[in-house]
Amino acid sequence: MARLAEVLAPARRVLVLAHRDPDGDAIGSVLGLMHLLKSAGKQVFAHRAGQVAEEYAFLPGLELVREDLPQAEDVDLAVLLDCHEPERAQPRWVDPGMAATSQMVVLLAQSMGLLLGKPAATCLFVGLQTDTGRFSYSNTTPSALCVAADLVAAGADTWAITQEVYSTSLARLRLFARVTDGLELLAGGRLALAQAKASDLVELGCPPSDLDRIVEEYRAIRGVEVAALLKEIDQHSVKASLRSRGRVDVGALAIGLGGGGHHNAAGAKLEGSLDGAAARLGVLLEERLATALKGQG
Repeated sequence: MARLAEVLAPARRVLVLAHRDPDGDAIGSVLGLMHLLKSAGKQVFAHRAGQVAEEYAFLPGLELVREDLPQAEDVDLAVLLDCHEPERAQPRWVDPGMAATSQMVVLLAQSMGLLLGKPAATCLFVGLQTDTGRFSYSNTTPSALCVAADLVAAGADTWAITQEVYSTSLARLRLFARVTDGLELLAGGRLALAQAKASDLVELGCPPSDLDRIVEEYRAIRGVEVAALLKEIDQHSVKASLRSRGRVDVGALAIGLGGGGHHNAAGAKLEGSLDGAAARLGVLLEERLATALKGQG
C-alpha cells in the first residue's frame, strides 16, 4: 500500500480500470477510486470492458466510465483493480486477507488522506457488500466491518444501496426457474451442478449478468458442499462458476483449469460443449469432494 501511495501521489492524470464484465467490487472500486482521485484534483480516466449489470446503474459517476481508452501520452499512471490474474499485471499490492478490492481502496485513501465523500463511499460500500455476500461470507472480518462502518459514516446509505443492488426482474426469475429445472444433485446430494444455455438468455431477454447470483442459491441447498454453474458462451466454450462451503478448495481447482478465485468462490473458462464441460467438471468435483470428505473422516 505504501508503494502504491508513493506512485499515486505525484500522478496528475490517472487511468483506472478493472477486469472485463466487472462485478460489484470491480466497478465499485473503479468508481470509488475515481471519485477519491478527483477529489484530490487529479484528472481521472475510468475504463470498463464489457457489460455492467443493471443493478449497478445507480452508482454515482457510472456515466463517466468509458469503453474507449485514452492515448498513452495522456496518462501518467494506470491502476488496475480486482485483477484475478496477477502474473499478467505485475501487481504492487496483493492481500488475500482483504475481503474486497474496495476495502483496499478505502485503506489506501485513508493512508493518503483523501476525502471519502458520499459518492466514493456509496461505490465502495457496494464492492464490499457484494464481495462479502451482504456481510455473511467467511471473509467478513473485523477489519472489513470497520471499513463498512467508515463508509456508512461517510454517507453510504445501506438501505437505498441494498434495494438497488439486490433488486431483480421477472425475466431473471424466469431464467432462474429454467436453469434450476435442470439442476442435478450428485455425490449423494453434496454436489449441485447446473447448466445455462446461451439460447435461454436470448429467449428470455436476459444479459449474462443475470446468472451471477444463481450459483450462490445452489450452495445454500441443505446438504450441498459444492455448487457449480456452467454458462454457455458459445458452442465451443463454457464459463464455470464454482462455490464451496469450505471443505473443497474450488479456488485450487479453478487455477488448475486456467481460471482463478478463492477457496470458496472461483471460476474458469472451459473449452468444449456445454454438456461435455459439465460432464468433465462433474467428475473433477466429485473426486475433490470425495478426497476432502475422506480426509476429514
